[in-house]
Amino acid sequence: MREPLLCGPQMGYFSRMTWTREALQDELIVVFRKHAEEGALVDVTSHLVADLCIDSLGVMEVVADLEDAFAIRIPDHALREVDTVADVARAIEVKLTADGRFST
Repeated sequence: MREPLLCGPQMGYFSRMTWTREALQDELIVVFRKHAEEGALVDVTSHLVADLCIDSLGVMEVVADLEDAFAIRIPDHALREVDTVADVARAIEVKLTADGRFST
């Protein structure tokens, strides 16, 4: 098992933050907009490749941004299981719930 992205006192605000579904989705849209093709509409139904034109390098950059934004670690195998922004949101919800940082 890999070590958490951040640990100890340097974890900062986001590591202790409790996320709601709305806040999580809003943050995801911000992150994906930075990496989507210019002019692409980004919402929870957007497909990462077909709609946002995010290639494999882009996916790795998105993962790094998501790990920072949510203070989580995303295993490489998880990338094969997501197709849309909503899929990413569900996967992060599971992780945040397990960490006690998700509120419905």
